[in-house]
Order: sequence, then structure tokens, then C-alpha cells
Amino acid sequence: MSALLPLKNKKIILGITGSIAAYKACVLCRLLIKNGADVQVVMTPSACKLVGRDTLAALSGHPVPCDIFEDAGKIGHIAISKDADIAVVAPATAQTIAKLAHGFADNMLTAGLLAATCPIAIAPAMNVNMFRNQATQENLRILSRRGYYVMRPASGSLACGDTGEGRMPEPEDIMGFILSILNGSHAQRIGFEGRGALPSPKSPAELGQTRLLPRASGAGLKVIVTAGPTAEAIDPVRFITNRSSGRMGYAIAQAARERGASVVLISGPTALEAPEGVTRINVRSALDMLQAVEDNLAGCSVFIGCAAVSDYRCETIADQKISGREKGQTMTLKLVKNPDIAATVGKLEHGRPFTVGFAAETINGEEHAKAKLEEKNLDMIAMNYVNSTTQGFGSGSNELFVYDRDGLAAHLPLQSKQALAGELCDMIFTKAADGEKA
Repeated sequence: MSALLPLKNKKIILGITGSIAAYKACVLCRLLIKNGADVQVVMTPSACKLVGRDTLAALSGHPVPCDIFEDAGKIGHIAISKDADIAVVAPATAQTIAKLAHGFADNMLTAGLLAATCPIAIAPAMNVNMFRNQATQENLRILSRRGYYVMRPASGSLACGDTGEGRMPEPEDIMGFILSILNGSHAQRIGFEGRGALPSPKSPAELGQTRLLPRASGAGLKVIVTAGPTAEAIDPVRFITNRSSGRMGYAIAQAARERGASVVLISGPTALEAPEGVTRINVRSALDMLQAVEDNLAGCSVFIGCAAVSDYRCETIADQKISGREKGQTMTLKLVKNPDIAATVGKLEHGRPFTVGFAAETINGEEHAKAKLEEKNLDMIAMNYVNSTTQGFGSGSNELFVYDRDGLAAHLPLQSKQALAGELCDMIFTKAADGEKA
């Protein structure tokens, strides 16, 4: 099965401003095009000093305007935004944010955006103190009130040596932000000066947008995703767990949300942040996870069991810490079998959702995956090998072999877990919809 292109035939204006993060816009441009978009890059004069226009022209396949007077006869700043589905400014400097907030039109990008009638999104990128400055904060509020979508900047080490919020988000995150806006599933959450979250623009349609993506593939679906490891207690300070980082499950939750679904993410212990717009429920043990799944099954359309659930738990958990002096040279733990969460959902007699399992294998993956598909009564199972440092547990990439009742449905080659999650969700939602029609 070939990957679906969620941005096929969509025109996107990519505005690039004079931030040191401008180099990331090259990656974003390629990512948008890979997903089917027709990208028109527009650069400010400052951005041209950091990234070559010829580079972006080669990547996008279009000339890259910068000077508003380059071809005045064609009124380029008007034409460039015509029929666009969305405009995104990434990176957006404090200077450009201020110009947009106050209606300046002194370069091709600001003039084009002033004339645009499509949704506009911005990804701020600047020094932490510039971002926190009252003027910048007020400008962002102004833009949000007017219908702009403002992406929360990332935190971390900045090019200037400071640390804090102000980093341009990664291209994959911006891609997801764009998809969520076009699919109508965006739930904006930005904290300015600790004053809480700003809502999504109340009336983005007033900007005059006339074209949106077809109905999002996950629209109207309630999706439960389990992710991460479980931790089975031995005593109050010790537990049994596994190497799962939760990245694959979190990427799936984000991809499902981007496709319009209402997502409940039931997560074992991880250090990951919940994706935007996703409801996260934190659990520790396999029994805790099963209870959370059962509590949220009402109205569930799709269940994706991506968590690495412990197969066994201690029969008895010590009330107090077991002393090393008391244990001696050996210690025996009696383990009992945990319930199989995916099988519990797959074998429901009433209200059963489309059920997807995961199989982490080191050998005979196809044989084991097909057996689990049958034994657990699953509709689909995704198998990956975890005995490699380039994929699986703890890695940022993965490779999946997806099986359904007819056999191998798809081989999704090694790629980032975010990209993989998007392809997998497209497959799952298509299969689930076909099942409803049957």
C-alpha cells in the first residue's frame, strides 16, 4: 500500500524571516513537498542573508520572491497569496511578528500576508528574553485575536547561548501543526507570561479561506492509544519494567489527532510531553493500564495498543523496602501473568472498536505477529524488530511490517517515528472505514 499524501494538491506559502533557525525552513519545505504540497517560498531581505534563495527555489520548484518591487507590474504580493490553502511563517522573528501585528507591508512577505485570505500560522523563533518581552507578548496576543494560529516555541539551548523558550519547533512538529489547522482539529495552547492558554482563533473563516482538505480521515473518531512501558512493583522503591521510551505511541497519538480524531493517550511512565490536543492518562502498572482502557472504551472507534505492557507482575508486593541484608546472595520473585490488554479489547462481544496491536520481536517476527493477530482477535498488527540500535526501543526511527487478516498489508521502511505514525494512521483509518461500510 503506498503512503497517502495528506497535503496533496494543497498550496502552502512558506514565509522565511531572518532568524538563525532559517536553515530549518529548508527541511520543512522538503517535508511539505514530500507530503504532496505545492510550496511557494517567500523570504524577507534578512532571511536572504542566512539562506540562499537559489536553494529554496531548487527545493520548491518555484522562484523565491523577496523584494516587493522585483516585478511591480504583476503586483506579486497580491498574486502570491491567491488560492493558497494556508500560509506559515517559520521561523517568525520578533521584527516580523511586530510588523504583522501592526499592519506593516514593507517587504514581499508582510505585504503578501496582509493581502492573504487564507489561514495564517506563525512559528516564533528568537532569544528567550525577546520572546518574553511585553511588546512581543502583546503582538502575539493581537495576532491570535485576529485569527492567526501561533505555534508554541520549543525550549532549550538557543544560538545566542541562552536557555529557554524561543527555539523554532522541529519541521515535523510544524508539519503536524499545519495538518491540524487544515483538518479543523487544532486546539491551540500557548502560555504567554504564565497567564494561561490562549484559545484557538474564534473565527478563522473570517479570513476568507475557501478551500480546506477533504474531511479528515480521523474526523468523528474516538481513538485510544496505549504507549510506553509499564512498571510492576516489587516493593515501594523497586520495580520491573522494560526499555520502551513511548515515542512510537506518542507519535501515533499525535498523528491521529492531526487527522481529526479525538485521542485518549493512556501512558506508562515516560518523560515525553503529551501532543497538542490529546488527553493523556498516566498509569504505572499493567492492571492500571487495563483499568484506564476499560474506563474509556465507551464510544471508542479505534484502539491502538502500542504500549510495551509487562507480561508478568509480582504475586506479592512488599509493603516495606526489602533490605539488602535480608536478601542474602539470591532473591526469588514469584511472578504471575498479567492480563493481555489488546486481547481483552479484541475479544469484546459488544462495543468492540477496530483493534490494532503491536508486536516487538527479535526473531521470527512474521510468524509471531500472525499468531498474535489470531490469538488476540485483532484487526491489524504492526510488528517491528527491536534488536537493532537504529530502530525500536529508545530510537527516533522505526520500521514496521503491518499484517491484517489477509496477510502482509504493508511494509513501512525505516524512517522517523513521526513519519511512520502518519502512514500507519492513514492505513488504520482507511481500514476502519472500510470495515464500517462492509
